[in-house]
This record gives sequence, structure tokens and C-alpha cells, in this order.
Amino acid sequence: MASNISTESEPWVTFFWNIENFSYCWQKNGEYSCSPEFRVESTENTTWYLWLHPRDGKDENLIYSLNGSCENKWIIIKVECEIAILAEDGSVLQIEKRNCKSKGIIKLYFDTFADREEVTKAKRSVFLPGDTLRIRCRLWRTHVKEAKPATIFARTVLRVEKRSFLWDIERFSSLKSDDKVYYFIRSKSNTDLVGFNIGGNKEGNIMICIKSYCEMKFFRFQPFITDAIGKTIECGKYEIRPNRIEFKYPHFPRKHLNEMKEETFLLPFTQNKLVEMKDSFLMNDVLSLYCEFSWTDGSIDHIFEKNDWGITLPSINNPIVHKPSINSLCINNPIIPKQSQADVKGIDKINDLRKDFEYLYAEGILCDVQLRAATETFPAHKAFLCARSPVFRKIFTTDMKEVMQESVDLPDLDDDTVRRMLLYVYSDSLKDLQWDSALKLYAAADTYEIVSLKSKCSSFLKHSLCLSNVCDVLVLSDKHADGSLKEAAQEYVLRHEEDVYRSDEWKVFARNNSALTAETMLLKWNKK
Repeated sequence: MASNISTESEPWVTFFWNIENFSYCWQKNGEYSCSPEFRVESTENTTWYLWLHPRDGKDENLIYSLNGSCENKWIIIKVECEIAILAEDGSVLQIEKRNCKSKGIIKLYFDTFADREEVTKAKRSVFLPGDTLRIRCRLWRTHVKEAKPATIFARTVLRVEKRSFLWDIERFSSLKSDDKVYYFIRSKSNTDLVGFNIGGNKEGNIMICIKSYCEMKFFRFQPFITDAIGKTIECGKYEIRPNRIEFKYPHFPRKHLNEMKEETFLLPFTQNKLVEMKDSFLMNDVLSLYCEFSWTDGSIDHIFEKNDWGITLPSINNPIVHKPSINSLCINNPIIPKQSQADVKGIDKINDLRKDFEYLYAEGILCDVQLRAATETFPAHKAFLCARSPVFRKIFTTDMKEVMQESVDLPDLDDDTVRRMLLYVYSDSLKDLQWDSALKLYAAADTYEIVSLKSKCSSFLKHSLCLSNVCDVLVLSDKHADGSLKEAAQEYVLRHEEDVYRSDEWKVFARNNSALTAETMLLKWNKK
């Protein structure tokens, strides 16, 4: 559209609006996201805000409208407006202009501004770096020759919860069509947030069902399957705006009103196909899944970052919201890695050995030592503990008291941590690892120098870093002198410094860890 705006004239108002976690926008047709109001102190005393319609009618387009109002309803306001989508460096990706003449109420509508599919998927790296949509709105008053320019910055942050977890489905080959294996994501108060169950249907397809017990406007679920040599294979990405259950009876318990209908997803392989490829995908007849689940309940935060006057070309450098990364092979259908016959036989022998060792531990056959945790005692074998842990080796070869009593006290470890540590000692496997158990298991692995276990826990922690837990990892890595883990946590802080430094977790962390806080914040200056 043609415009009369001179390239040399200064806009009356320039409004920068960043929408973070944009891909989690849940609005349906006819609904919109609204920017914070920005008020311009001028003779008109106008107030403005932007509406973003992620969808409109049958079209999957991003549509904007600019709305303004004036305290004096009798004044005629003439404005020209330009709206643009910006790249991360501030360059213009897409732009459109409009003009309007109105009394008291101003509304400009930008129809079919951008194709949503193009923005969110095909050109995601261009339009949405860090999942942040950057919008610039410029206003010119055409009825006033001179006007002092204003530049306003605002951020709208969609609150997103993220969880990642390991899910092992045992005895997978014997799973029947009516069998279900369950997994639950729980809150800190141990209430159920999301429930998962996996099973098969009569056609042999593998289905995962998801049900939410909390408010959820939009969720994203991405499962990966882990093969015998440790590679992860993507099994699709599912994005859903859940349908809530509508109850017709007023006497129905209110605690169930937030439940959603189960959403069901088919994985890109059948049970029979996996059983045929069991040497590659079913170690010990266990299907190992790594899952990433994230959701928003619709909560948002509006933040005004600056309100500078007379600045028209600001530099935009907003933090990028971290998404846990995973080294995966993205395919539509699982393919067995090319291996020689000798490699396959070697994997078979290792699997058989693990089964035998795990059986030996589970049945308590010929155990010769007791590990006493907080409230439970675990039978074990000195030979296995010595082979896996230099610390236990020293205890059983030099400490006569422990040898004579045939027991070892582990007062600093809880029962669940000791159970997980022993399972790893015998089978080299981790089951249902979550954030809290990974923290404790990491500390136990470092204490008893089980290097491979410490490495796997460290990798899990690095992949799961987010705003609410990065301070915990900083403290943990500093306490255990783990330079690699500390570096990962500090790099996360520097990449998202604005969000981290504003968080309540960082304020508590800074009060209790002044030296580590200073060390982390000084890294920014050392890199310049």
C-alpha cells in the first residue's frame, strides 16, 4: 500500500512489542492477544494498544489491529501507521502501512498481514528466533507539523511450564491391547498435573494418551525413543489446544471440572516392528522413551522495559527462552543403525549379562554386605560395589570395621537414591529419572566416584535447565567442583540474563551465594 510518510520525517511514536514463547499462543479463531497500553503524553492525551489475532475466520493468518482513544472525544486525529515484523537484529522482515482520520476513537485494521504457517514453521528461524515475535509499530500525526518523538518498549511473556522425563516401559513385547503403563507429572506438593499412559490397540499401533488435571490452554509433547547404542530418535511433535470436559450436572464435584478429554497420539511404529528389532530398541525388553512436555495455562506478564523519548533506532536484544536440547536423529520411521553381525552379537551378550546381574541383585542371591540408608537396608555384593566405585573398593579393602560388620552406613542418602544407585551399579540403567532424583543421584555418584553415573546425571541436568532450576545447578556444580556443569549453567544465565536476574530464585541465590553470584555475573564482562 502506498504511503505519504516521508522517509526523512520522525515518527511521533515508535512502539516495540516482543511476544515471548509465541508458539504457545492458544487463541482460537476470533480471539486475540493484547499488548500493554502505551500512553502518549501530548495535547491529545492518547492511549494506544495493539491486538494480534493469531487466526481469523477460515484463514490461518496473523492479523493486527491498532486501537487508540483520546480523552477529548471532539478532537479529530489524523494518523498514519506502519506495522512491521522484525528480525532479531532489528531488520524488517515484513511491513504494512495504513492511515486513518477519526474523532475520539481510532482503529486501524491490518488484514492478512502474514501467513501463520510461514511464521511459525517454514521460516521459524527467521521470524521467531528464540520463539520471540518482534513487532514494531510506528505512528505519525499528519495534522501536526512538529511533534516530539517517543520510543516505548514492552514485552509480553507467555508463562510456560516445561518438564522432561525418562519413561521405561518394561516387558514391552508382552504388552497387550488392553494393558496400560502410567506416568504422572506432579507438582512440588505431590498433586497430579498431567497423566500419561501408553498401550497398544488391536491393530498393534502404540498409543500415548495424555490427560491434564490443571488449567491448560495449549501443550506440546515430543517423545524420543532410545536405541541400544544410546542414540535418540524423534517420534513426532504434538501440539494441542485441549478440549475441556463439559459437565451438565451442577452437583458434579468441582475438583473434576478442570479435567480435559484424553488426547491420544499414535507413535510412528508398531509393537510388532519394535519386537522384530528388539536388539536395537528393546534392551532387556524395555522400551526407553525420553519425553519433553510443556504447556501454558494462559497466564501472561506484561513488562515495560524502557520509555525513552527522542530515540527512534533502538537496539533490540531480548533474551531467548531456553528449550532443553537433545541430540536426536529426526526420522518419520525408525531405522536400525547399520551394524555388523559381530556388533549385534556383542549387544546380545551385553544384554544377557545385564539381565543376569539385575536378577542377582533383585533376588538377593549370595549378598555379602548391607547398605543402610535413612530408613531402609539394601543387600548387595562387595565385588560389584568394588568394581564400580573406588570409594567402596577402599572401604572394603582397608576399613576393617566395615569388613567385620559386613555393613555400611549411608546416612546422607535417602532410600530412593540408594535404590537407584544400586540399580545402576548392577544394570547400568536409569529408570524414570526426574529432576529431584537426578540432583540427588548426581551428588551420590560424585561422593562414591561412580563416574559414568555422574556423567549421565550431568547430561540430564544440562538438557533440563530452565529459569526455575538453573540456580540449583549452579550451587550443585560449585559444591562438587564440576567445571563442565557449572559452565553450562553459567552460559544459560548469560543467555537469559534479564529473565534470570528478575526471578525470585536468583534473588534468593544471590543472598546466599555472593561469591558465586559475582563470578557468574562477571563472566559477561570477561567475554567482551
